[in-house]
Amino acid sequence: MGLLCECPGCDFDPGQHIWDDPEDYTTLATKRTQRCCSCKELIPVGAICAEVTRTKVPKTEVEEKIYGEFEGDNGIPLASKYLCEKCADICFSLSELGYCTQPWEDQRELVKEYAETRKPI
Repeated sequence: MGLLCECPGCDFDPGQHIWDDPEDYTTLATKRTQRCCSCKELIPVGAICAEVTRTKVPKTEVEEKIYGEFEGDNGIPLASKYLCEKCADICFSLSELGYCTQPWEDQRELVKEYAETRKPI
């Protein structure tokens, strides 16, 4: 965990899950509550949140035959994950400041880490 960018770049391993950065706020439009992928709090249906889309790099030849060869963003679609409004606020704010955050990381811990780096000496 950390604010330093450790992004894997463009070299993805077979079977690797790729989490896209959330783009904007939305309302949870699923049939059931969802758990925030960051803080693990429940997000009620209709609440403000941020959707995190995910894909998977094909791992086997069968997956490649079904979904095609992996090129950039055409991986195997996976179920979306969600950030609650508070975690989405933190994620968007840290991103605006130029930090690299991952949606599955605890955004509250990342903002604490940010505050520690900003303390005067």
